Amino acid sequence: MDSKFKPRAVIFDLGSTLIEYESDSWETLSILCAASVNKFLVKRGYATPGDEEFFQLFEEVKKDFRESASKSLVEWTIPQAASKLLEKLEIEPGDGFIEDLFEAYYKPVAARIYAYDDAVRILERIKARVGTIGLISNTIFPEDTHRGELKKFGLAPFLDFTIFSSSFGLRKPHPDIFYKAANLAGCAPAECVYIGDRYVEDYRGPTEMGMKAILKLWPRREYPGDMPADIPTITSLTDLGNYLDI
Repeated sequence: MDSKFKPRAVIFDLGSTLIEYESDSWETLSILCAASVNKFLVKRGYATPGDEEFFQLFEEVKKDFRESASKSLVEWTIPQAASKLLEKLEIEPGDGFIEDLFEAYYKPVAARIYAYDDAVRILERIKARVGTIGLISNTIFPEDTHRGELKKFGLAPFLDFTIFSSSFGLRKPHPDIFYKAANLAGCAPAECVYIGDRYVEDYRGPTEMGMKAILKLWPRREYPGDMPADIPTITSLTDLGNYLDI
């Protein structure tokens, strides 16, 4: 490609872009996470439904949060949903209880995640050639969880700033989250390139407010049939060399 992007900042999505969380489907993971929480509650001495009924109760609570967030783009979190679930089960959480419950919930996820093999190498190149690197992640998990993962996989040192929707309060494709990223990068949106794997959140969202964007195609992700054929796409982080001078 003769004409490559020349950004002042490169901003990444997290899940399925730098770190893979979906080695199992979220449907499968949700079952495992709910079972882990149920086991946690039983060990604490609480009488709870069987795993299947418990899972359905948790999913009903999560569905209400999910539908609200889809309409408003105001983020929700698993700890919020867990608090509502405990209310339905008439369990009064004490100090630190929700944090311990979330740890139980997240165990099946933590056991399966991994960073992409080329993530560190590509971040090193971008840091050397572009300079500023940021991250925006839609997540229903607490920010500290992801900060620990970024450190574990050696990605944290390359990131000048991170925005997690669970802390920011809004989720992509809300324009405010992209404007905040540009502000933290110290440049105009048009001087940034955003990279992520979802069409609406990671391509249409940033491009509609002036950022350039590159879509990382994920094999099991469903993309809209009317998605423009000429948008910049990659299948691995290594392919970013097609669009960035790295």
